[in-house]
Amino acid sequence: MGKYGEFIECVDNELIFDGVKCTDLAKEYGTPLFVISENTLRASIRTFHDAFQSRYPGEVLTCVGLKSNYGLAMRRIVATEKGAGGEAFGLGELYSALVTGTDPEKIVMNGCNKLPEILRAAIDAGITVNLDTYGEVCRVESLAKEMGKKLNVAVRCRLPLKKVDLEHYVDPRYASGVDGAEWERTFKFGNEPNQALKSIEHCLKSPYLNLVGAMYHGGIPRRVGFHVEELEELLEVLKMAKDKTGWEPEMVDIGGGFTPVRYGNEFIYPSLERYAADITDVFIRKCAEYQMKLPKLILEPGRFCVEKAGMFLTRVGLRKEDHEVTNRKWVYVDGNTNEMGDPFDAQNRFHYIVVANNTSAPDEEVVDVCGQLCSADDVLAKQRKIPAVKEGDLLAFLDMGAYMESFGNNANAMPRSATVIVSNGRAALARRRETVQDIFARDVIPYWLLGVGK
Repeated sequence: MGKYGEFIECVDNELIFDGVKCTDLAKEYGTPLFVISENTLRASIRTFHDAFQSRYPGEVLTCVGLKSNYGLAMRRIVATEKGAGGEAFGLGELYSALVTGTDPEKIVMNGCNKLPEILRAAIDAGITVNLDTYGEVCRVESLAKEMGKKLNVAVRCRLPLKKVDLEHYVDPRYASGVDGAEWERTFKFGNEPNQALKSIEHCLKSPYLNLVGAMYHGGIPRRVGFHVEELEELLEVLKMAKDKTGWEPEMVDIGGGFTPVRYGNEFIYPSLERYAADITDVFIRKCAEYQMKLPKLILEPGRFCVEKAGMFLTRVGLRKEDHEVTNRKWVYVDGNTNEMGDPFDAQNRFHYIVVANNTSAPDEEVVDVCGQLCSADDVLAKQRKIPAVKEGDLLAFLDMGAYMESFGNNANAMPRSATVIVSNGRAALARRRETVQDIFARDVIPYWLLGVGK
């Protein structure tokens, strides 16, 4: 494997991604440009899935989170991977999963306050819905009855995490530290234990709801390294449910929160191998202790599977240097931070930057790499040491596959970038470049304003 990844090469001073020169991509499709590598995506999914399945006697299902990247070409790749499925919020992500061929039995839906039209679509599709509140149990039961169908459901839990009390997590988003347990307690998703038990009992009595399992997502506590403690507490709740009702889950969905190693990430997270070994051990050990059958294990990774599969190509434009007021250098590119809006990455905007048309160039100067937005925060890389670049050079930002496109916006009415898929030396358009007309396609002017000033 090379410096930047298994499918990224530097040959004859050119950056090559999955067999295709980045300069050729920029020439054919323009910039800024997102590039997704099919082989990197497949390898990342397999690495994640195999880490758990190789250690777990039961079935493992890797439901790659659609919020990380819901592009149809990317989701088609995910849908064709053995052991992979999708985790969806809302109608749009459900549509993306279904239209790209994802087996409905491998789709789980999360979200709070799911509206009737969303739940009806889920019932029609035959997916599994994680129920966020007791009120949602009643809502979906009523809709299933109305439609004359039975829906697979799981109850989403929110835990007190007593063993994680007073543990503080610090990163650039939480500079003064945050109590991981308090973060989980105030998390907007899920049922507290007593309400989870109430929801379980209700589902078991309903002829329209097939209770297949439970769900819990570990965010900060899991990143901090309390993945064992949180899951032990979850299994305690499920043991309480078994003692009270005799019910045992067929599946347990433990969500995501698995952070891959990435350049610029100064925080030490548990490795994938550590997560997989610890989590599978907790289930094997505790299920034996509680005399519960080993459930199907569902995981919802997003970033881990798709981040390294993408890069963002930008063209260098003008430069500016200030030696009188601040002694600073700025390099302007045609990409903007409206497409680098990853809200979940503490180290967002700190990625490998490679001069794609001059890969051997040494790092020489410290600069701010800036976009074109009317925002002082439109800095794609702040005070980074990079090669001395000139107008026309091509900068590649690596590890950009997760959350960038899916959380992109149209700040300053800027059209969003195109996306291409590369694979074994071939390339194809996956999402066309947005136009100004696209941005205003939904706008209308009320008729009475048309005559104003005439």
